[in-house]
Amino acid sequence: MSEVTFVRVLRFEWIKFRSLRSSWLTLAVAVAVFIGLGLFTTWFVFVSGADSAAALDAVTAALSGSALSVLIVGVLGVLVMTGEYSTGTIRSSLTAVPRRMPLLAAKAVVFATVVYTLMLAATVVTVVAGQRVIGAAGVSLADAGTIRAILGSTAYVTGAGLLGLFLGGVLRSTAGSLTAFFVVTFLMTLVSRLILSQGWRESAGRFLPSAAGEAMGATMQLPDALTPGQGGLVFAGYVLLAGGAAAWRMTRSDAT
Repeated sequence: MSEVTFVRVLRFEWIKFRSLRSSWLTLAVAVAVFIGLGLFTTWFVFVSGADSAAALDAVTAALSGSALSVLIVGVLGVLVMTGEYSTGTIRSSLTAVPRRMPLLAAKAVVFATVVYTLMLAATVVTVVAGQRVIGAAGVSLADAGTIRAILGSTAYVTGAGLLGLFLGGVLRSTAGSLTAFFVVTFLMTLVSRLILSQGWRESAGRFLPSAAGEAMGATMQLPDALTPGQGGLVFAGYVLLAGGAAAWRMTRSDAT
């Protein structure tokens, strides 16, 4: 019997992901929403009477679609993981790959690679098309701030998908995992704005997942906000925490 190498596990996970038509359809929706909302926001800001200030921050307008794409890709991440448990295919996966950690790692690598590649292309297309829409010749793809915003925004969407995938690995219930994802990425921020004082919101609120993720794609430093690098580290911490919990659950319990 041939050895089950990590490359083989990656190929195994890629074949599974590639065969799921619903995954590609969901990703197509995420890309369409990202591009469509980004271009609409860019056009709206321009025709609403905004002047050079809008052109200077045209990249932010173009990347506005990331908020909804985060939601869509996060849901996909949950479904990719919980779908195996709900259908029972996780048992055949564990039969083919008895070592559980490589299986989880390969699933995450394949998912992240596909999402990052597609969303990076969508981000670049949106930024370039946005400049054509408003004629903002002063904003270049070669600008360090633009490149950082593109890469950061793409990483945020990809990380949200991984967060959903890992939460699915922890809870294994589609309903429970989706609820947990919405709580972590959106409800926590909403509740903090409703019940916390302004001082607490400015000091602690910036470390919440959505605030940290949004900072990753920021084109300019806002007062009391994390820098893109800090936001990336904080958001990565949430993803790694969920990943560690998923790994612990997968190695310590049965495939149920």
